Amino acid sequence: MLTVDALPVAVASIARRLPPFPKVVLQLLEMLGHDDVSMDALTRQARNDPVIASGILATANRLRRINAQPDLHDPFVAASLIGITQVRRIVVTASMNKFMADDKGASFLFNHSKAVAIVAQELAQLCGLSVEKAYVAGILHDVGQLCFHFMDAERFQEAYRESILDGRLIERETAAFGVDHARIGAALAAHWQLPEEFVLSIRDHHEDAVVTSRLPAVINVAESLARALDIPSSPKNRVTRINSLAVEELGLDWNSPAMRDCFGRCRARFQYAMR
Repeated sequence: MLTVDALPVAVASIARRLPPFPKVVLQLLEMLGHDDVSMDALTRQARNDPVIASGILATANRLRRINAQPDLHDPFVAASLIGITQVRRIVVTASMNKFMADDKGASFLFNHSKAVAIVAQELAQLCGLSVEKAYVAGILHDVGQLCFHFMDAERFQEAYRESILDGRLIERETAAFGVDHARIGAALAAHWQLPEEFVLSIRDHHEDAVVTSRLPAVINVAESLARALDIPSSPKNRVTRINSLAVEELGLDWNSPAMRDCFGRCRARFQYAMR
C-alpha cells in the first residue's frame, strides 16, 4: 500500500517503466511558454513522429479538400496552413494516444481525456484563460490511472468495475492502493517537473471544495461537465458532485446564453474529433 510520503520514490520507479511520453510533453510545454516559438521547431519535432506528421497533414488536407485543392505532402507546408495553435494540439493529443496505447482501458480513458480537454478549452475561452494550457492539462488530468495499471492492472480493473455502480472510484482506489489516481498522477507530474499549475490541476480534478488557482478550477469543472454531457457516451458517466467554489471562481452562469452555447460547442467538437 502506498502512502503520500512514499509517493515520490514509488512514482520514480513507475516512471522508468512508462512509455517516453514525458519527453514530448516537456518539449511541448517549453514551447508553449514562448510566444516566439517557430513553426519550424514544431514541425521538426512532428516530422520525427509518423502519427503526429499524419495528423498535421490530415488536418490541413481536410481544409484543402473543401476548396477542391490537391492534398499536401509536406508537414511544414501543412503546419503553416493550419497554424501553430493547431499543431500544438495535434502534438499533445497524438502523444497521449501513443502513451496509452498498451493500456487495456486505453480507449475510454483517452477519449474521456480528450473530452475533458475540449471542455476545458471552451471553459478557458469563457474565463479568459490560456486555451492551450487548458487543453494540455485536460489531456493529462487522468494520467495517474496508468500508474495503477503498471502496479496491479487486475486490482485496478476490479476497483474500476465496482465503481461503475456507485461512482466511488476515488474511495475504491484508495482502499486498493493507499492513494487515488489524482494523487499519484500529481506525483508523476511533479516527477516529470511539469509546471505547478499542471500538477495542481491533476491533483485537484476530483476535489469537491478546493480551489488552488483558476486552471485547476477549469479542469475540475471540465471533468464534471464532460460526464454531464455524456462525452464520450458511456454508462460509466455520472455526476455525483460539482465544485461550487470552482464554478464561482470562474464566474460561470449555467443559465447564460454563453454557457448554453458552450455546451453545444463541446458536443460538436467532440463528435468531430471522433471521426
